[in-house]
Amino acid sequence: MRFPTIPARDLEQTAYTLPDDLPGRWRIVLMPFKRWQQIVVGAWIDALEPLTSTHPEITVWEVPTLSSAWAPARGYIDGGMRAGIPDIDVRRHTLTAYTTLSRISKELDVPSFEQVQVFLLDAHGEIAWRGSGDPDPAQALALADVLSAAEASA
Repeated sequence: MRFPTIPARDLEQTAYTLPDDLPGRWRIVLMPFKRWQQIVVGAWIDALEPLTSTHPEITVWEVPTLSSAWAPARGYIDGGMRAGIPDIDVRRHTLTAYTTLSRISKELDVPSFEQVQVFLLDAHGEIAWRGSGDPDPAQALALADVLSAAEASA
């Protein structure tokens, strides 16, 4: 299954079209839908660190996904996020998407926006693995297994 086309912009104002504009052989996309989920995203980033440090071909992208109804407030919302993130590399890897959430729900089979969605995409935008909610050892192991199997077959 291919990740859907979603326009987004990083917190430095660079426009992207997901998944095609994301660089890297492997791209991990963390999709929070609510502000409180930032804590979960932080936990995922920490949990992914051992994997990303041993696999430099992986890039990690946080994609806060909001209803297109919030698009008129994009400058205010993105500006608040930008102000709260002093690290320019983190700002460049945080892409805000203002889109139709029902389309995202349908195309990505997201049953609820109450959990962060996590996707491993290959270089062609195909979803190689997906997880959700809080990071846990079982999800981390499954993700590592998918990467190991892909590298072994390459």
